[in-house]
This record gives sequence, C-alpha cells and structure tokens, in this order.
Amino acid sequence: MDGLTGIQLLESLTVKPRVILTTAFDQYALKGFELNVTDYLLKPISFSRFLKAVEKVYDHMAQQSKTTTQAAPSNTEAAQKDFIFVKSGSQFEKISFAEILYIEGMKDYLRIHTPAKKVMTLMSFSEIEKMLPSENFVRIHKSYIVAINKIEVIDRAFVKIGGNNLPIGDVFRKTFRQKLDEQGLVF
Repeated sequence: MDGLTGIQLLESLTVKPRVILTTAFDQYALKGFELNVTDYLLKPISFSRFLKAVEKVYDHMAQQSKTTTQAAPSNTEAAQKDFIFVKSGSQFEKISFAEILYIEGMKDYLRIHTPAKKVMTLMSFSEIEKMLPSENFVRIHKSYIVAINKIEVIDRAFVKIGGNNLPIGDVFRKTFRQKLDEQGLVF
C-alpha cells in the first residue's frame, strides 16, 4: 500500500476486523498482538500453519455468530469469554477454561495442566488470576490454582485432581473453604 503500512491501517480503524498478520519481519509481532490480531505468521509460511491461522478466524466468527443468535446480555452482565491465549515459546496457545485441571507455579513460569496437554507460559499468578473466571477457580497454595469442578477429593492437607495430590497451603485454607461454602459445594 502506498504511504500506509498494514499496521498503520489497522491502528486507524475504529472497528477492527479479524486480522492475520503476515510478514517477513518478527519485530512487528508485539505490535500486532497489541492491536489484537487473530494470528501472526512469519514468512516463509507453511500451508499447515496458514490453515491453523484461518481456522482461528473461522472459530472466532462461528463463536461470534453463536453469540449474536443467543439472547444479548444485559448492560450489567459482562460478556464472558470461555478461553484465553497464552504465550508458550514463540506462539500463543488457546486454553479453554473448561479444560483446565490446575495451574502450577514454577518460579517465573506457570504450567497449565489439562487432560490433553501441559502448557508452559511466562506469566505470574496475579496475571492469570485476572483472566480466570473467579467463580470457577481458586488458589489453594502459593504454587497452585485449581478448577473447582475438577476436584475429585478434598482432604485436610490436599486436593486430588487428575490423579494428582496438590497441597492446600495454610494461608489459603480458610479462603478455599469459604469459596466452597459460598457456592454450596460442601455439606
């Protein structure tokens, strides 16, 4: 485009379309994700990687279509997302909240455990806690956040999820119990 880059065009739009940014220069990746592009492809692009990016756009459009056919939320209701994208290595992986078993802290990294995979991401607990629906997740230890509906057993010192015993920290025990009581999950 004469006199205007793709990034400049995207910045100028008030209503942003779903965009797959393709470039030979990796320095535009951060700016692209700041502008909420659907995917970022670095040339040369393989067909399988291109197809994956197109599927992301298709999934978003299908979700958007599904949302518009359902009753619109009231002004007081926030539209709830059911997934997030987390940076893992050089890519962003989609993680569905419904698939998360638990999240494990590992120094500066988090490992998100699902039945199908484990995703490592450079993120803090405070960052991920802001993204997670608070009614579905609870912190039980300085190193663990768990999906409440995935808990198999609750013991005084641990919870069992996916066959793994995760410790309940003394600092988190009271708030964990309160959350379960508030939701009417413990009798």
